[in-house]
Amino acid sequence: MELKEMIYHRKSFRSYDSNQTEINTLRKIEDFIKNAKRLYPQEKLSWEIIGPEKIKCILPWRAPHNIAIYAERNTKALVNLGFVFQQVDLYMQSIGLGTCWLGMGKIANTAGEEFTDHSGMKCVMMIAFGSSEEAYRSDIAQFNRKSLAEISDTEDTRLECARLAPSAVNSQPWYFIHDGKVIHTYCMDRFFRKQVLGDMNKMDVGISLAHIYLENEESFNYFTAEDAPEQKGYLYIGSFEI
Repeated sequence: MELKEMIYHRKSFRSYDSNQTEINTLRKIEDFIKNAKRLYPQEKLSWEIIGPEKIKCILPWRAPHNIAIYAERNTKALVNLGFVFQQVDLYMQSIGLGTCWLGMGKIANTAGEEFTDHSGMKCVMMIAFGSSEEAYRSDIAQFNRKSLAEISDTEDTRLECARLAPSAVNSQPWYFIHDGKVIHTYCMDRFFRKQVLGDMNKMDVGISLAHIYLENEESFNYFTAEDAPEQKGYLYIGSFEI
């Protein structure tokens, strides 16, 4: 199944079997990560595939593999992370694996100190993956999401792919404002959400933009607009044409 088709069947998996993914498949995943499109190519981003024995997480389930993702904690870096690794998430599901974004996971040594990559960046997100007996969604009726009218100033069916994007605790923090051919993108930025979900919600917006990119690979043009309108309670992220 193509990545853009997987958008309409993807789900977050919560159970995995203990089978290890074949080395050849892991190499294909690594190659895909290296070649995935970056939204902000200048932002630092690194990753490694690790086993469940290296992570600390309060969730009761474990996957046989996890991608630990390292980035700086600024808006562009976090949006870029979501954009890149949602492509990876969809790729892994398209080849038959189960995946789940794991915002509650941490890498730590026995003293509880967080590991960093070679440049000193901390792990800010993980994606669990592996074989699973769970099934993908069969149609969009199985998604629990806001309506198009709740995520955009216009019920633009081209944004259906963004509407279906996964997000931290299903918070769906994205909002789109149309300005002629340009669509401005925003992230919910209210005080409580900023304290609890702030970094993850910026990644979530990157995830939604990845869906839009995959549906419009040939025409997707992303940029920062100097005249983007303000939207109360939201942080401007970027603009695009499709």
